[in-house]
Amino acid sequence: MGAFDAISAKLAQAAGAQALFVSGFVACGVEAGEPDMGALSQRDMFEHIRRVCRATTLPVFADADTGYGGMLDVQRTIRLWEEAGASCLHLEDQALPKKCGHFAGKQLVTRHEMVQKLRAMVAARQDPDFFIVGRTDAIAVNGLDDAIARLIAYAEAGADGLYADAVESVEQMQEISRRLKPLGKPLLFNMVTSGKSPQLTLRQVGELGFDFTLCPVEPLLAMHKAVKDMMETFFRSGGDTRAIAHLITPFETYNEFVGLHEAVERESRFTQG
Repeated sequence: MGAFDAISAKLAQAAGAQALFVSGFVACGVEAGEPDMGALSQRDMFEHIRRVCRATTLPVFADADTGYGGMLDVQRTIRLWEEAGASCLHLEDQALPKKCGHFAGKQLVTRHEMVQKLRAMVAARQDPDFFIVGRTDAIAVNGLDDAIARLIAYAEAGADGLYADAVESVEQMQEISRRLKPLGKPLLFNMVTSGKSPQLTLRQVGELGFDFTLCPVEPLLAMHKAVKDMMETFFRSGGDTRAIAHLITPFETYNEFVGLHEAVERESRFTQG
Protein backbone atom coordinates (compact mmCIF):
# COMPACT_ATOMS: atom_id res chain seq x y z
CA MET A 1 0.00 0.00 0.00
CA GLY A 2 1.26 3.45 -0.87
CA ALA A 3 2.29 5.81 1.91
CA PHE A 4 2.92 9.48 1.16
CA ASP A 5 3.95 10.62 4.65
CA ALA A 6 4.24 9.46 8.24
CA ILE A 7 0.50 9.61 8.95
CA SER A 8 -0.48 7.63 5.85
CA ALA A 9 2.16 5.05 6.78
CA LYS A 10 0.64 4.66 10.25
CA LEU A 11 -2.87 4.47 8.77
CA ALA A 12 -1.81 1.76 6.30
CA GLN A 13 -0.21 -0.28 9.06
CA ALA A 14 -3.27 0.08 11.29
CA ALA A 15 -5.51 -1.04 8.40
CA GLY A 16 -3.54 -4.26 7.93
CA ALA A 17 -1.03 -3.50 5.18
CA GLN A 18 1.81 -6.02 5.00
CA ALA A 19 4.29 -3.59 3.45
CA LEU A 20 4.43 0.02 2.28
CA PHE A 21 5.45 1.60 -1.00
CA VAL A 22 6.95 5.08 -1.37
CA SER A 23 6.29 6.34 -4.89
CA GLY A 24 8.27 8.96 -6.78
CA PHE A 25 5.02 10.13 -8.42
CA VAL A 26 3.48 10.67 -5.01
CA ALA A 27 6.59 12.24 -3.51
CA CYS A 28 6.72 14.82 -6.31
CA GLY A 29 3.14 15.75 -5.46
CA VAL A 30 3.38 16.01 -1.69
CA GLU A 31 6.89 17.48 -1.53
CA ALA A 32 6.82 19.83 -4.53
CA GLY A 33 3.22 19.98 -5.76
CA GLU A 34 4.53 19.02 -9.20
CA PRO A 35 4.05 16.16 -11.68
CA ASP A 36 6.38 13.18 -11.70
CA MET A 37 8.93 14.55 -14.15
CA GLY A 38 12.09 14.62 -12.05
CA ALA A 39 11.00 17.30 -9.58
CA LEU A 40 12.89 15.75 -6.65
CA SER A 41 16.60 15.18 -6.20
CA GLN A 42 18.21 12.09 -4.74
CA ARG A 43 18.56 13.89 -1.41
CA ASP A 44 14.91 15.04 -1.48
CA MET A 45 13.73 11.49 -2.01
CA PHE A 46 16.06 10.11 0.66
CA GLU A 47 14.60 12.47 3.27
CA HIS A 48 11.07 11.66 2.16
CA ILE A 49 11.67 7.91 2.47
CA ARG A 50 13.33 8.32 5.85
CA ARG A 51 10.31 10.15 7.28
CA VAL A 52 8.00 7.34 6.18
CA CYS A 53 10.32 4.64 7.55
CA ARG A 54 10.49 6.32 10.96
CA ALA A 55 6.71 6.09 11.34
CA THR A 56 6.25 2.36 10.76
CA THR A 57 7.58 -1.07 11.62
CA LEU A 58 6.50 -2.46 8.23
CA PRO A 59 9.01 -3.13 5.45
CA VAL A 60 9.20 -0.18 3.05
CA PHE A 61 9.63 -0.56 -0.71
CA ALA A 62 10.93 2.74 -2.10
CA ASP A 63 11.04 4.04 -5.66
CA ALA A 64 14.59 4.83 -6.83
CA ASP A 65 13.64 6.17 -10.28
CA THR A 66 16.64 5.91 -12.61
CA GLY A 67 19.19 5.95 -9.79
CA TYR A 68 19.70 9.72 -10.15
CA GLY A 69 22.61 9.66 -12.58
CA GLY A 70 25.52 7.44 -13.52
CA MET A 71 27.08 4.37 -11.97
CA LEU A 72 28.43 6.11 -8.86
CA ASP A 73 25.08 7.85 -8.33
CA VAL A 74 23.31 4.49 -8.52
CA GLN A 75 25.63 3.11 -5.87
CA ARG A 76 25.04 6.11 -3.65
CA THR A 77 21.28 5.69 -4.10
CA ILE A 78 21.19 2.18 -2.67
CA ARG A 79 23.42 3.18 0.23
CA LEU A 80 21.09 6.10 1.03
CA TRP A 81 17.93 4.02 0.67
CA GLU A 82 19.37 1.45 3.07
CA GLU A 83 20.33 4.24 5.48
CA ALA A 84 16.80 5.66 5.24
CA GLY A 85 15.40 2.33 6.46
CA ALA A 86 13.92 0.93 3.25
CA SER A 87 13.94 -2.83 2.59
CA CYS A 88 13.49 -2.79 -1.19
CA LEU A 89 13.79 -0.49 -4.21
CA HIS A 90 13.14 -0.59 -7.92
CA LEU A 91 15.46 0.85 -10.53
CA GLU A 92 13.98 1.76 -13.91
CA ASP A 93 15.43 1.95 -17.41
CA GLN A 94 14.08 5.34 -18.47
CA ALA A 95 16.34 8.00 -19.93
CA LEU A 96 16.41 11.49 -18.45
CA PRO A 97 14.22 13.39 -18.04
CA LYS A 98 12.26 10.50 -16.56
CA LYS A 99 8.47 10.47 -16.31
CA CYS A 100 5.78 8.57 -14.46
CA GLY A 101 5.45 5.15 -16.04
CA HIS A 102 1.85 5.89 -17.03
CA PHE A 103 2.70 9.15 -18.84
CA ALA A 104 3.24 9.37 -22.59
CA GLY A 105 6.58 10.27 -24.17
CA LYS A 106 8.94 8.05 -22.17
CA GLN A 107 12.41 7.28 -23.50
CA LEU A 108 14.74 4.43 -22.53
CA VAL A 109 18.43 3.94 -21.91
CA THR A 110 20.05 1.02 -23.68
CA ARG A 111 19.70 -2.44 -22.23
CA HIS A 112 23.47 -2.50 -21.68
CA GLU A 113 23.43 0.73 -19.65
CA MET A 114 20.65 -0.54 -17.40
CA VAL A 115 22.43 -3.86 -16.89
CA GLN A 116 25.56 -1.98 -15.83
CA LYS A 117 23.53 0.16 -13.43
CA LEU A 118 22.05 -2.93 -11.81
CA ARG A 119 25.46 -4.55 -11.50
CA ALA A 120 26.82 -1.38 -9.89
CA MET A 121 23.89 -1.27 -7.47
CA VAL A 122 24.25 -4.93 -6.51
CA ALA A 123 27.96 -4.39 -5.87
CA ALA A 124 27.21 -1.46 -3.54
CA ARG A 125 24.52 -3.24 -1.54
CA GLN A 126 25.53 -3.54 2.12
CA ASP A 127 22.61 -5.57 3.50
CA PRO A 128 22.40 -8.90 1.64
CA ASP A 129 18.67 -9.04 2.42
CA PHE A 130 17.97 -5.70 0.74
CA PHE A 131 15.79 -6.47 -2.31
CA ILE A 132 16.51 -4.91 -5.71
CA VAL A 133 13.80 -4.92 -8.37
CA GLY A 134 14.67 -4.32 -12.01
CA ARG A 135 11.94 -2.31 -13.75
CA THR A 136 11.41 -1.73 -17.45
CA ASP A 137 9.21 0.88 -19.11
CA ALA A 138 9.71 -0.72 -22.52
CA ILE A 139 6.15 -1.90 -23.12
CA ALA A 140 4.94 1.57 -24.06
CA VAL A 141 8.12 2.40 -26.01
CA ASN A 142 9.26 -0.76 -27.82
CA GLY A 143 6.59 -3.34 -27.05
CA LEU A 144 6.19 -6.42 -24.90
CA ASP A 145 8.94 -8.54 -26.47
CA ASP A 146 11.61 -5.95 -25.76
CA ALA A 147 10.29 -5.51 -22.21
CA ILE A 148 10.61 -9.24 -21.55
CA ALA A 149 14.07 -9.42 -23.12
CA ARG A 150 15.18 -6.53 -20.94
CA LEU A 151 13.84 -8.16 -17.78
CA ILE A 152 15.66 -11.39 -18.60
CA ALA A 153 18.87 -9.38 -18.90
CA TYR A 154 18.13 -7.57 -15.63
CA ALA A 155 17.65 -10.89 -13.85
CA GLU A 156 21.00 -12.07 -15.18
CA ALA A 157 22.57 -8.83 -13.90
CA GLY A 158 21.46 -9.64 -10.35
CA ALA A 159 18.01 -8.11 -9.92
CA ASP A 160 16.08 -9.95 -7.20
CA GLY A 161 12.63 -9.15 -8.65
CA LEU A 162 11.23 -8.11 -12.04
CA TYR A 163 8.75 -5.38 -12.90
CA ALA A 164 7.27 -4.37 -16.27
CA ASP A 165 5.44 -1.11 -15.74
CA ALA A 166 2.27 0.00 -17.52
CA VAL A 167 1.17 -3.49 -18.56
CA GLU A 168 -1.77 -2.98 -20.91
CA SER A 169 -3.86 -6.16 -20.65
CA VAL A 170 -4.44 -9.44 -18.87
CA GLU A 171 -3.04 -11.16 -21.96
CA GLN A 172 0.24 -9.27 -21.54
CA MET A 173 0.33 -10.29 -17.89
CA GLN A 174 -0.13 -13.93 -18.85
CA GLU A 175 2.69 -13.71 -21.38
CA ILE A 176 5.03 -12.01 -18.89
CA SER A 177 4.32 -14.71 -16.33
CA ARG A 178 4.72 -17.55 -18.85
CA ARG A 179 8.09 -16.32 -20.12
CA LEU A 180 9.61 -14.98 -16.90
CA LYS A 181 8.45 -17.45 -14.24
CA PRO A 182 11.15 -19.99 -15.25
CA LEU A 183 13.77 -17.46 -14.07
CA GLY A 184 12.65 -18.00 -10.48
CA LYS A 185 12.39 -14.27 -9.75
CA PRO A 186 9.33 -12.73 -8.07
CA LEU A 187 7.18 -10.72 -10.48
CA LEU A 188 5.63 -7.37 -9.59
CA PHE A 189 2.38 -5.88 -10.88
CA ASN A 190 1.50 -2.20 -10.49
CA MET A 191 -2.20 -1.97 -9.54
CA VAL A 192 -2.28 1.82 -9.89
CA THR A 193 -5.77 3.25 -10.23
CA SER A 194 -6.42 5.30 -13.37
CA GLY A 195 -3.33 4.04 -15.13
CA LYS A 196 -3.01 1.99 -18.30
CA SER A 197 -3.14 -1.41 -16.62
CA PRO A 198 -6.20 -3.63 -16.02
CA GLN A 199 -8.08 -3.25 -12.74
CA LEU A 200 -7.82 -6.53 -10.83
CA THR A 201 -8.11 -7.90 -7.32
CA LEU A 202 -5.10 -9.14 -5.37
CA ARG A 203 -6.36 -12.69 -5.81
CA GLN A 204 -6.61 -12.28 -9.58
CA VAL A 205 -3.11 -10.85 -9.79
CA GLY A 206 -1.76 -13.84 -7.86
CA GLU A 207 -3.63 -16.28 -10.09
CA LEU A 208 -1.95 -14.66 -13.10
CA GLY A 209 1.44 -15.60 -11.65
CA PHE A 210 2.53 -12.34 -10.02
CA ASP A 211 4.07 -12.43 -6.57
CA PHE A 212 3.57 -8.91 -5.24
CA THR A 213 1.69 -5.77 -6.16
CA LEU A 214 1.78 -2.02 -5.67
CA CYS A 215 -1.12 0.31 -4.85
CA PRO A 216 1.12 3.35 -5.10
CA VAL A 217 -1.09 6.42 -5.54
CA GLU A 218 -4.43 5.48 -4.00
CA PRO A 219 -3.84 7.15 -0.59
CA LEU A 220 -2.65 10.33 -2.32
CA LEU A 221 -5.73 10.41 -4.56
CA ALA A 222 -7.98 9.75 -1.55
CA MET A 223 -6.32 12.59 0.33
CA HIS A 224 -6.68 14.92 -2.66
CA LYS A 225 -10.41 14.22 -2.94
CA ALA A 226 -11.10 14.38 0.80
CA VAL A 227 -9.22 17.64 1.42
CA LYS A 228 -10.60 19.22 -1.76
CA ASP A 229 -14.18 18.32 -0.76
CA MET A 230 -13.65 19.59 2.78
CA MET A 231 -12.19 22.93 1.68
CA GLU A 232 -14.84 23.55 -0.96
CA THR A 233 -17.60 22.73 1.52
CA PHE A 234 -16.07 25.05 4.11
CA PHE A 235 -15.86 28.04 1.79
CA ARG A 236 -19.30 27.43 0.27
CA SER A 237 -20.73 27.53 3.79
CA GLY A 238 -19.24 30.95 4.41
CA GLY A 239 -16.47 29.61 6.61
CA ASP A 240 -18.54 27.58 9.09
CA THR A 241 -16.60 24.66 10.61
CA ARG A 242 -19.89 23.01 11.53
CA ALA A 243 -20.47 22.42 7.82
CA ILE A 244 -17.40 20.17 7.61
CA ALA A 245 -17.74 18.30 10.90
CA HIS A 246 -18.95 15.18 9.09
CA LEU A 247 -15.92 15.26 6.77
CA ILE A 248 -13.15 15.29 9.35
CA THR A 249 -11.77 13.00 12.03
CA PRO A 250 -12.58 14.27 15.53
CA PHE A 251 -9.67 16.05 17.18
CA GLU A 252 -9.62 13.60 20.08
CA THR A 253 -9.62 10.57 17.76
CA TYR A 254 -6.64 11.92 15.84
CA ASN A 255 -4.67 12.61 19.02
CA GLU A 256 -5.38 9.10 20.24
CA PHE A 257 -4.18 7.67 16.92
CA VAL A 258 -0.83 9.49 16.99
CA GLY A 259 -0.23 8.48 20.62
CA LEU A 260 -0.75 11.71 22.54
CA HIS A 261 -1.78 9.96 25.77
CA GLU A 262 1.27 7.69 25.68
CA ALA A 263 3.55 10.66 25.01
CA VAL A 264 2.12 12.61 27.95
CA GLU A 265 2.60 9.59 30.19
CA ARG A 266 6.23 9.15 29.10
CA GLU A 267 6.93 12.82 29.68
CA SER A 268 5.36 12.78 33.13
CA ARG A 269 7.79 10.13 34.32
CA PHE A 270 10.59 12.68 34.00
CA THR A 271 8.81 15.89 34.96
CA GLN A 272 6.91 14.98 38.11
CA GLY A 273 8.19 14.76 41.64
